[in-house]
Amino acid sequence: MKRPFSAAQAAGKILSVGDLTAHIKGLLEHDEGLAGVWVQGEVSNLVKAASGHVYFTLKDEQAVIKAALWAGVRRQVKTELKNGDSVAVCGSISVYAPRGEYQIIVSDLRPAGIGALYEAFEKLKQKLAAEGLFDPARKLPLPFLPKGIGIVTSPKGAVVQDIFRVVRRRFPNMPLYLVPAKVQGEGSVAEVVAGIQVLDQDPRVDVIIVARGGGSLEDLWTFNEEAVCRAIAAAVKPVVSAVGHETDTTIADFVADRRAATPSQAGELVVPVKDDLVRRIQDRRARLTRAMETALTLCRQRLRKAEACRFLQKPALLIAERRLKVANLARDVEQLAGRRFEARRHAFQVLAARLTSLNPRALLRRGFIMATDEAGAVVSSVGRLRPGQALQLSFVDGRAAARIEEPIEPIEPLEPVVSDPTDASQEDPS
Repeated sequence: MKRPFSAAQAAGKILSVGDLTAHIKGLLEHDEGLAGVWVQGEVSNLVKAASGHVYFTLKDEQAVIKAALWAGVRRQVKTELKNGDSVAVCGSISVYAPRGEYQIIVSDLRPAGIGALYEAFEKLKQKLAAEGLFDPARKLPLPFLPKGIGIVTSPKGAVVQDIFRVVRRRFPNMPLYLVPAKVQGEGSVAEVVAGIQVLDQDPRVDVIIVARGGGSLEDLWTFNEEAVCRAIAAAVKPVVSAVGHETDTTIADFVADRRAATPSQAGELVVPVKDDLVRRIQDRRARLTRAMETALTLCRQRLRKAEACRFLQKPALLIAERRLKVANLARDVEQLAGRRFEARRHAFQVLAARLTSLNPRALLRRGFIMATDEAGAVVSSVGRLRPGQALQLSFVDGRAAARIEEPIEPIEPLEPVVSDPTDASQEDPS
């Protein structure tokens, strides 16, 4: 590091930028009054590097100062920083020579309450969220292929050029309609609201992009105003918010139908790639052509088959054939019905005969006839008996049968033996 030089040494000497910056750096860093100084302000433009270092801006109503919090000190600080925080930092003043910026190297940090802008941001955010303006159900889908794109932004700067370049690359003949508007400072809110309303009523526009480059919280504050947020919510056409960089967040991002991380991404969201659409159309046209050719080929084949068909050449043949077929079917049906009727009638007759045979009166009558016949046979047999003949009756299968047997020789009876009461040989039983 170059040592600071005195005013006498600088007299009559042309200094280089490096020499002057080194001199200023030496004065600031060797000033004992600035060593370990405490500064209070609101955190803005917070950046957390991958190395662990934290860079931010400390500001109040009159001025801003850059601040750096090295990774080693950050691990000792319990407070988690975010934009809008009001903090008190202790550190030493240093100069970053490549940019010619002075900054405070933070050695200690304490919270000092929420900043005014951040407090207003949170208050409006909670209010609009309670009204349902952030509800995904109310957000409109982006058109697949808009007939025109409206843009509300400043005509100066890289934002509008980035959107134009991306849209022209993706869809060269897509119409773009720019409504110039201030995006920062006094009068910016009214111009942004008016631009949204003008494009929302323009029949040539199907989607609206509200865009702005990056900046601090106060630089982006136009898009945290209630009037702008309500104008976006009231639009009948979908609105894309492309405010700031990817790490920047505004209330307009929550209200818009879609949020783009950058203005370039907004151009990619609202319009497809024309070449892809043309390629898809060509592919589908080729598929349709092949399908039509196949269908025509099939139709030609069917036509040739129809021309060769004898029935189409002489329709009377088809009618005669169908008539003969119907007659044969009618005859078959009649025969089948006759056979089924005869079978049913025969079965009915068999059942009727069985039922008749089981009738109690018929059974009694048949039994009476059988008994009469059998009795007559017995009487007839008795009438033919001669003296000395016998009639033998038998039953076979429930029927009575009579048979006359030959005469039997009579047996002479034996004379009874009578004892003589005078016979003395007999002893008195008493």
